[in-house]
Parts: sequence; structure tokens; C-alpha cells
Amino acid sequence: MTRWADLTWPEVAGAVEKQPWALLCLGAVEEHGPHLPLGTDAFAAEAFSARLADEAGLIELPVLPYGQVWSLEYFDGSLSISDDTLVSLIVDLAEGLARNGVRGLVLFSAHLGNAAAMKAATRALEELGGLPAISLTYPGLAEVAAAVAESPRSHPAIMHADELETSIMLALRDDVVRVADAVSEYPDYPAHFDVAPVRWDTISESGVFGDATAATAEKGRRIVDHVVATAVRLITAWKEAQK
Repeated sequence: MTRWADLTWPEVAGAVEKQPWALLCLGAVEEHGPHLPLGTDAFAAEAFSARLADEAGLIELPVLPYGQVWSLEYFDGSLSISDDTLVSLIVDLAEGLARNGVRGLVLFSAHLGNAAAMKAATRALEELGGLPAISLTYPGLAEVAAAVAESPRSHPAIMHADELETSIMLALRDDVVRVADAVSEYPDYPAHFDVAPVRWDTISESGVFGDATAATAEKGRRIVDHVVATAVRLITAWKEAQK
């Protein structure tokens, strides 16, 4: 596996000629309840980045630790950047990668809130005739979650500090999980939750959206393995389509 940041500038051309596809994983800095650290999504992004780069044949770019966390930014410690900022950053980086001979960019986010900006960035690059790019955010999650989860999801579109995300962290970085502090909370979502902007601190006291106490490392390993396998399959198919 080749890591972009480890190369010296004279080594770049040879590395790109050998492996002309790059991977940018994105995380976020935001609250994750009393039992997971603010850097949960960034830590997960680092772990996924290493596996995906190795298994999908990609040059690993440094992980972007910040993301769009509008829903949670009023919890202490959360740091958010706008979708516009994220789109501009991805487009700018893609231009530099193309200048160095990279043929395509894979975006993978360990934070669900980055999905809209990543998709917008891939479309912007397409419209500009720039570097081909795809965006992935936990592909295959719904399928594997249905197989491993023992507690109900608090919301079908949310995975946040719950059984699933806590299990993922137990599998990837158990050293940062405060297991004894895990709690279960099921927010009372307002009827307009899916159609209006709602700050999540207004509906949750703990910042947990589900049952974190049901998490296990084995569940996390099954989730991670399935997501990685799904992502590798999609990346491989996309790379073949670019030839």
C-alpha cells in the first residue's frame, strides 16, 4: 500500500504510474455521547482508509478529520465545516491530484453528514470535466445492520453513538471507548424531523441515538468487514468502467 504523505516529491510520478487511483477518507469532530470521543468519525476513517487502500489498490491520501456536523454542532466539542467548504476542498484537491497524473478519486466517509457534500463534489468534478470521482458512505450498512443488530434503530437513516457505531469503534479502536459510560436513549423525533432542519441537541440529552449498551466488538467486525467488501466491489467495478 502506498501512502501519499510518505512519498518524497521525486517518488510521486513512479507511485502514480504504478497505482493511478487515490483514496480520500473523511471523518468529523462531533459529540458521540458520553462513551465515545469527539474524534470517533475521524478514527474510524483512518481505519477504513488503511484497509480500503490496501484491498482496493488505491494510493491513500491523508484523512480529512473535519466534516459537516450542522445537526450536532451545538453539543460541546463539535466542530463543523459547511457543505460548500467541503465541496471546494475536494474539488481543489482533485485538481492537484489530476495534475500529478492520478486518474480517479474515491471518497469514503465514516460520517453520514458528509454524504451530500461528497456527492455534490463528484458532480461538480463531472461538470468541470475534472478528475472522475465516486463517493461512498458505509455502503452495505443497512444489509449488515439488519443481520447483527439486537436493539431497534432509533431512526432508519441515523447511526450515531448507538449499538452499530459503538460496535464499529469496539472493533476498530476499543482503546478509546468508555464502555462503562454507554447509555441507551431513544429520542422522540418530531413529525417534521425528516423534512425540516432540526438540531439534534433539541431532541437528545445524551447525544446517543439508540442503545449503545448492546454493542460488541464482534458485531463491529462483521459490520466493518461487510462495508469494506461492499466498497471494494463498487470501487473495482468503477475502476473497470473508467478504462
